[in-house]
Amino acid sequence: MTRSRFSAACVLLLSILTAGGCGFTSSPADNLTFKAPAGWPSSPGIMGFMQFWKAPNGNKEVLMLFKSPKPLQAHDVFNSANLKDAKVETQKPITICGSQPAEFFQAQGTSSQGGNSNIEMVMTNAAGSTYLAMYIYPVGGSPNGDAAAALRELCSKI
Repeated sequence: MTRSRFSAACVLLLSILTAGGCGFTSSPADNLTFKAPAGWPSSPGIMGFMQFWKAPNGNKEVLMLFKSPKPLQAHDVFNSANLKDAKVETQKPITICGSQPAEFFQAQGTSSQGGNSNIEMVMTNAAGSTYLAMYIYPVGGSPNGDAAAALRELCSKI
């Protein structure tokens, strides 16, 4: 998957996040147990608020992690990400990290490149911030188990 495939969605999503005192290349995963699948190359962290990892086999999978210092609501994320005709198929409360409440979503949408994509997302509050992990893979493709598991690793190290 090319970096531009979801660049419009990422830029719009970043617009709802506010910058604050983080280094330009720090990772939003720094204070979390979050771990991308082995071998997935990452982008540099973007001001401590966003980072993404791409599958090494070129099968158009991407894992994204966002951190917002302000509380977010799920409908704000989907509206701001501007995923064309995204349809949320599943939304349910889950528990991660032992007892930490989170929200799990499954959706399908059309990317800016015209490809249909599955979207799995977990959103939670940890260490005073809202974290959102999103895994995107092609419709008809098999999800990567390690990438799907990473969504539930939004646990504070502190």
